[in-house]
Parts: sequence; C-alpha cells; structure tokens
Amino acid sequence: MKVILTTLNAKFIHTSLALRWLYVARDVSFNTEIQEYTIRDNLDDVASKLVESNPDIIGLSVYIWNQEESKQLVIKIIEMNPNIRILIGGPEVSYEYEDWLNYPIEGILRGEGEITFWKACRQEKEIDGFVSKAYKSEIPYAKVQLSWLETLESPYFLPFDLENQKNRYLYVETSRGCPYRCSYCLSSLDNQVRLYSEQYIMNILKQLEGKVCKQVKFLDRTFNVKPKRALKIAQCIEQLNVDFSFQFEVVLDTMNEEMLSFFEQANKERFRFEVGVQSFNKQTLQAVNRIQNLDKLVQNIKRLSQAGCVMHVDLIGGLPYEDLNSFKQSYSQLFACGASEIQVGILKLLKGTVLRKETHEFGFIYDQESPYTIQKTKWLSVADVQIIENVYQATEKCYNNHRIRMTLDTCFNWGYPIFDVMANIGYRMRMFQGQVQVRDYFLMVYDVLCEFNLHDEKIIKALLNTDYYIQFKQNPKPLFMDELNSDKKKELFQLWVNHNYFNEQILYNYGKIRLGFYKNQIMIQTLIYDANQNYPTRFWFSLEGEKQ
Repeated sequence: MKVILTTLNAKFIHTSLALRWLYVARDVSFNTEIQEYTIRDNLDDVASKLVESNPDIIGLSVYIWNQEESKQLVIKIIEMNPNIRILIGGPEVSYEYEDWLNYPIEGILRGEGEITFWKACRQEKEIDGFVSKAYKSEIPYAKVQLSWLETLESPYFLPFDLENQKNRYLYVETSRGCPYRCSYCLSSLDNQVRLYSEQYIMNILKQLEGKVCKQVKFLDRTFNVKPKRALKIAQCIEQLNVDFSFQFEVVLDTMNEEMLSFFEQANKERFRFEVGVQSFNKQTLQAVNRIQNLDKLVQNIKRLSQAGCVMHVDLIGGLPYEDLNSFKQSYSQLFACGASEIQVGILKLLKGTVLRKETHEFGFIYDQESPYTIQKTKWLSVADVQIIENVYQATEKCYNNHRIRMTLDTCFNWGYPIFDVMANIGYRMRMFQGQVQVRDYFLMVYDVLCEFNLHDEKIIKALLNTDYYIQFKQNPKPLFMDELNSDKKKELFQLWVNHNYFNEQILYNYGKIRLGFYKNQIMIQTLIYDANQNYPTRFWFSLEGEKQ
C-alpha cells in the first residue's frame, strides 16, 4: 500500500518537521513518500498531483494557517478518487475537531502521531488520540517517548531534502512541551517538558557542518528552560563551522548571568532570539497566566540589544484588560528597549486554549474561521483593533526591515510620539490606492512626520534622503525635488574634481548629490553608483563642499 504524507506550508521556505518524523517512524510495509505544497498553490493542481500518485492513504497535517485550504483539498481529493483513505492530524485538529468529522476523512490523530498514525493506517482497533465518526479514544492526546525517536533515522538530513535545503529553513526540536500556562497559547496545554538527550542534540548539531540552509529554527517553546543544558547547546553552536544562523525562543527575564554574558561575547550573526513580551500591563499578564519579571525583562532586552544581539520581541494586542492607551504604553516601552525587531500581533483565539473558553467573560468577538483573529473586546473597539493593525503594518514595512529605521529612530529620540507616528503611517498605507513602491513608503512617512510640526521640513527631507538613496543599486527616482539648484551642483562638482576627491567621468556619470543628515546636522551626501549594480558608496560634505 502507498502512503503520501502531505501538508500546505505557508511558504516554500518552510518545511514540516511533523511529516518528517512520521516518515522516519514509518511502517516499512507501506510505500511512503512526502509531498509538500503551499497555501498559495492551486488546490485543483495539488489534488490532481496527489491523486495521480495513486496513494491508498493520504496523511494530511493541518495548522491554523492552512485549515480552510485543507478542507477544500480533502473534498477535491475525494471527488477525484473516493477510495483514498484520508487521515488528518496537527494542532489545528487536536482540539474542537468536531466539524472535521463532517468532511470525507477516515479519522483524526490528536497529539503526537509517530506511532498512532501508522496504527491508523493498519486500521488497528485501539489507538491513542484517534477519533472518527465511529470511534473516540479514551486517551485524548497521544505522546511518544523521545528516547525512542532518537533511535530512528534523523528527520533532519533526509536525502530528498538536500537539494532544496539551501533555500529553506531547517526546523529542529530539542524538547517538547512548555513549562508555562499562558492561556492564549496551545503550548500551555502540554506543560510537561520532555527533553531529547544532550548527546542526541550535539550529534545533530555536528552534522550541520558542511550543510547549507537558510536558517536553523528551534521549535522549543522555551529554549533556556534548562539553563546549563541550553548553554552547552549554545556553546556548541558557536563553535560550528557553518554560514547560517540559529533562532531560539527564549524567556529572557529568567536567563541567568552566565548565559547572558555568553551571548554578549558570542558571534552576533550566529544567534537570533524570539522574546515574547506580550504586554507590560500587569493586570493583563495576570489574567492570561503570563508570569514574568518585567523589570528584569526590560533590563535584559536592553543589555543584549546594546551588545548587538539580534532580537525579535513580541506584543499581542487584544488581551484582557488592555485598552488602546495601555497597548500604546506597552508598544512605546518595548520600542525604547532598542530590540532589532518588534512584532505586533492581534490576539487569535486558538482552539483548545483557556482564553477561547473565556470568550464571554472578556467580551471577545472574533472571526469564526481560522486564524480566529479578534475583532473587538471589552476594552478595544473595532476601530481600536484596526489602529493596532495599522501599527503592525507600519512597523513591519518601515522599521523592522530597516527601510526607514534611521529616520524614525532619530525622530523618536527627538520626542515624536512613537505609537501615534506608526499608527498614522499604517493608516496611510491602508488607504493607499494601488501597489505601494519603496518611494511611496518614504513619502507617507514624510507627510506623517510633517504633520507633527516638531522640526523644519528640510530636516525631515534630509533624514529621509539619508535612508532612501543608499537602498538602491542604481540611481533611483528622486524622493523630493532637487534641494540643490543646478548652479550649486556644478560648483560642487568642480570643487571636488579639483581636489581629486572623484574621477570627473565617474562623478558625472554615476554621482548623485542630495541633502542628507550626518553628525546631527544637514549635510550633502554624494552617492557613487556603478554599472555593476552594486550598492552605492556614500561620501559626506558640508553645505560648503568641505569633505567630512
């Protein structure tokens, strides 16, 4: 019999570790293969490819980002071949799964499926976590022994993955479960942390040498749950001969001094951290069972940021007791910590979570289809939620990608209201007609900053120019009308050629003169582009043309 393990990933760069664990745990009596697709693929084409592979059984992994597409896919597969047995699993169907039983599937595997999936393929009678129209296991969620998984072929270096691995993330887990009980998170439902052995993890890490991938992402919900163990793993990673980085989710307020000191001194390009802050409102954190030392958290974010560590810090809008003013304070306080990236998310009421069961108590109104995003709460109106969404968009498109970061950081240091600026930029982005180009983002930021009327418009233009022109590999469309007239440019060109600052031909053919902001004042920036499509070299001069 033939089994196909499949899912719809969010993007091509993502892969499903769950499918790979099923594959290495496979029953060898089945002919098994993995076929991965994305939610952007045409579902008719996906269904056709799956059916044309002549499987007897399809195992489909379902997540919050692909549930709706997965439902459509199941219907299309059965319409093409009603004899195919479809088994589904994944976090999205492990809780509140009843609606899935109305679809043409054989059953649902809840929990960890490395053993139970193959039992279902063999149609055994007693299967932990299994649910169908005719059967429901008394044990709701299956678990496996990690020590047994360690005896299997590694899911991380399968031969059929090697060709595309350089363009994809490599997902690795060193543990399962989470020690915390945050009521908005599915991981809180499995608060028994189980660890793979150190020897097993170290062996995986050593095998990474000589491999290529886009980045290694650890799936552990709390990488530093065991400090000594985590430090050993980090030290091993620091010594690896690889060209990619490693991303961890850490609880930063509990990180001990030894580990903090290590990361301060470590290769900053090797590590990337995800830090869930969620809110600075103490009543909010208490309501969602989020236990954290806020003072220590802020201290450690600032400490590692100042050391140059790359950190992605998260806030969630829509949590209990957090109104728009409270969220504004949380955002502004987190922004001041200086982290590399700020992720602003809107609360999603995931199936099975405690917070979803408290919908009435907190006045949650949310989308009934995945990803179950809230529309309003007792403390946030629909308009308030949209403002937070605007802040998210502006943060992503103008700050996290460093597109206009220097300008915004400078203005915020000068006293511009961080949240209000971002909200207004996001609003303009939402109202923009047509496809937004890079230049459009800069002009929107210009309009918003000028509305606050805290500085002369010439200074704002100089700041934006400094961010703008350095991003292009060839001379871009001007951001503003020439701030320097043609006579002034000719005078400067001649001065610089006479001083042998530039080759005359290169200056005239590839030079760009614009106002900029340098050493806390307006100056002239001269950018030299080239015919080889490299980013420009920038030189600074005073307004009188003196080289700086």
